[in-house]
Amino acid sequence: MPQKILLVLSSPLKNAVPSLLKEYATNIQFDTAYLSSEPKEKILKNDVDINRDIFNDYEIICPVGAEPLKHVCGLTGITKYNGNVVNEKFIPILDPNMVFIKPQYADDLKKAFSKINSIVKGETPLLHNKTYHHYTDETEFLPYLRKLQEASVISVDTETTSLSPRQGNIIGFVFSTEPHEGVFVDAHIIEHYYDEFTEIFKTTKCVFHNAKFDIQFISYEYGFEFPDFEDTLLLHYCLDESVGSHGLKQLAMKFTDLGDYEKELDDYKKTWCRQHKVKLDDFNYGMLPIDILGAYACRDGDATMQLYHKFKPLVDKNPHFVKLYNDLLKPGVLSLIHLEDTGGPISIETLEALIEDYKIDIEETMNELAFHPAIQEFESETGKTFNPNSVYHLRQVLFDILKLKPIKKTDTGAYSTDAEVLEQLKHPITEAVLDLRKKVKLSQTYLKNIRDGVDQDTRLRSSFNITGTTSGRLSSSGVLNYQNLPRDKDAGIKKVFRANEGYSIVQADLGTAEVYVAAALSNDVFLQRAFTEKLDFHSYVAKNMFKLDCSVPEVKTLHADLRQYSKAITFGILYGAGPSKISETANITMEEAKDFIKKYFREASSLRKWIDHCLELIESQYFIYSAFGRKRRLPEVQSPNKGVAAHAARSGLNFLIQSVASDINIFGLVDTINWVKENNLKKDVRIFATVHDSIVAEVRNELLPDYTRILKSNLQKDRGVFIPGCPIVVDVEVGPSWGELVKYDG
Repeated sequence: MPQKILLVLSSPLKNAVPSLLKEYATNIQFDTAYLSSEPKEKILKNDVDINRDIFNDYEIICPVGAEPLKHVCGLTGITKYNGNVVNEKFIPILDPNMVFIKPQYADDLKKAFSKINSIVKGETPLLHNKTYHHYTDETEFLPYLRKLQEASVISVDTETTSLSPRQGNIIGFVFSTEPHEGVFVDAHIIEHYYDEFTEIFKTTKCVFHNAKFDIQFISYEYGFEFPDFEDTLLLHYCLDESVGSHGLKQLAMKFTDLGDYEKELDDYKKTWCRQHKVKLDDFNYGMLPIDILGAYACRDGDATMQLYHKFKPLVDKNPHFVKLYNDLLKPGVLSLIHLEDTGGPISIETLEALIEDYKIDIEETMNELAFHPAIQEFESETGKTFNPNSVYHLRQVLFDILKLKPIKKTDTGAYSTDAEVLEQLKHPITEAVLDLRKKVKLSQTYLKNIRDGVDQDTRLRSSFNITGTTSGRLSSSGVLNYQNLPRDKDAGIKKVFRANEGYSIVQADLGTAEVYVAAALSNDVFLQRAFTEKLDFHSYVAKNMFKLDCSVPEVKTLHADLRQYSKAITFGILYGAGPSKISETANITMEEAKDFIKKYFREASSLRKWIDHCLELIESQYFIYSAFGRKRRLPEVQSPNKGVAAHAARSGLNFLIQSVASDINIFGLVDTINWVKENNLKKDVRIFATVHDSIVAEVRNELLPDYTRILKSNLQKDRGVFIPGCPIVVDVEVGPSWGELVKYDG
């Protein structure tokens, strides 16, 4: 049992650190040593004079802070490694001074010392014994197959040659039946025991980390089904919604005894690529020697099983998380698998024509610039070809040659030529440059990616992520980020998504979704009346707030400015903005903003009470739950900086509304895809995208009435956030392409 602990600090200059650490290291005895015997603000390599032989006298060595981590372990990223075992007996610890900068680090320090204390007491070993094996022979594998058949829970992972099942294949499967076990199985063994694995996967609880990837890949290549699955990525998302914190290797290092095992593989990959003259971006796991891959893969299986046993009990203890995990996240993942597998229909002819149009437009704009007298003068004086992306060229043309009045300066004191400045200058050259930038971005970011990414069946498949935001909204990545597609119809990008003959593109949007959610959650009669009476919401608010002498439908024409003020105030209030922000957004004075807010809350008094109640909860407990069980942790509310604390509170309020609106859309997507599957309509109804609060599909024309009826019904179900007798508005549009939609009343 480890008894002796050594804390390694930077230098004696940090003499307050040991006493600060004692606040967290209660009941733990430790010795201290310094990298440098001389007091130093920053430790350089030549300053390190610690005698490393003393490390042999201790069972646990804790580098404290970034510099000791770097010089003792050769690693960077103290927050990443805090409290985790690296290099067998080193456990890096955050510098306690960081708590003064970010108070939430106090919890991280407590967890790190709790882990050390558990090791010291013998409750947890520093490292567990592992049972890892790589099977290459069918007969040799048979005993482990029997173990899988008898197990009630198994973890399942795959190693593949690509991120897309249509562009790669599975090299092998990874299994585990208990923590600290990992088994890598060559793909041919799975094929040999195909019937046995069909039964195992159908009858056993299968645990994945990122089930969306593995189930999609396995289903495409083998056709296996997983009716009872768990996902440690989703479990962790319930416990911590932070973006970018759900990777298997990252979680394994934080919550298991496996350490930073990805670093070993990364180092090997870099060496291999350098030796074989292969770019890292072109590397795939199929290039690894199978014994190297197998050893790495076994730890993936072990990590997944360890994480499952840690996370599942924590989620099961919290009824909010149980609801979120079982009712929304898991069904949502299955729906995204269906959606990603379907892909959007691409008209290659339209795509190529649009690429050519943009090419011509870009050339014409470049010629327009080249023939401008100011550009010609610049090129004559400098001997350089004008580059519209060069800030130096733009400054010289705009401010030296054309003598335009500069609007603002950069941090370095130079005249700015950012997009805001170019728009305000309103000169033919700036307008041409802005137009050129827009066209180049559309051509390179969207059209090129679509052309390069479209599959052989002329469908474009990209990724949708259910754990990609803290707010709970879906995100998109991969070949095409659907969430960032330009809404400008003139751009024409969406026109390349063209329905096949006999089909139409159908888009269903939730109307005024976030305002509806706020009205339902706050139970505000004033807000709800706009929906129950089917009125234009912002016109209705403007009429009542400003006591306008006209009907609600007339507000849009007679008082467009007041309607716009009402819209800005509504969204500002819903997201906790104060008078300053609202005055800026609505382009009104501070006093006007204060007066408008008072008038607003005079009408919407229940909304005010709901907002105040939610903010009180956020400020007292530093977190809040959404109506569907999501937890938004807001430790920054404790910040002594009032601006930071206020922003965190507003984020929490925003989350309560935005996440619920998004989840209503996800619930509708899940139910509609289930209807497609149950009725065997996958060839007739091809749902391929969900963007913000909309669902997009390619639908056989004869099924348009049935599909739109079912979809609207699913989106309008009472899921607990509902205005009695008044479901949320769903606007449906239909057209030959995604860029040519018209209203559809069915």
